[in-house]
Amino acid sequence: MSRPIAMGVKEVRHFDVGDGVPGTANPKTMPNPSENAVAFNFSDPEEVRIPIEGTDEPLYSHFKKGSTDYVEVSYPTPSNDIIKEVMGGVHNEGTEAAPLDEWQEAVSIPSINKTIEIESMPINGKKVIYTIVNAKIVAKFSQAPTKDNVELLMVRYYKQAAISAAGVQGYAFSRKVVAVP
Repeated sequence: MSRPIAMGVKEVRHFDVGDGVPGTANPKTMPNPSENAVAFNFSDPEEVRIPIEGTDEPLYSHFKKGSTDYVEVSYPTPSNDIIKEVMGGVHNEGTEAAPLDEWQEAVSIPSINKTIEIESMPINGKKVIYTIVNAKIVAKFSQAPTKDNVELLMVRYYKQAAISAAGVQGYAFSRKVVAVP
């Protein structure tokens, strides 16, 4: 079996979170991210050890999770609908007689959770789909518009445990290779 070439991002999709499994309801395709602006930030485990006198070697050591893993994506010139999707708040579209397109930030930091899929470009008949089953979404404007640059919306998708209502814990992240006709 040949290995896939995972290169480039074709699509980023949001879904309502499933019950301990990847969600499939209410899909929303996000705009194309900025070139080279998708990054995996998965932490290294931290060592916990019991040192003892008389030796440089510990009596016991094990590893625990470091900081929370996340994927970071930057979206150029997002619509107000997309901003509301990742930052909450209100998107006021006005009325038919008086159209408006205004986003107003939330009064406090909202709690937004989604299933996230990041799909690579198909290469040599294969693509890779990365899934965060239960992602906590945090976003901010990271770049203001300038003469030579557009505004950027930086979104972080933090990986959280995927636990069903029955208390069954499933996987939190996956990487799936898919054949493309």
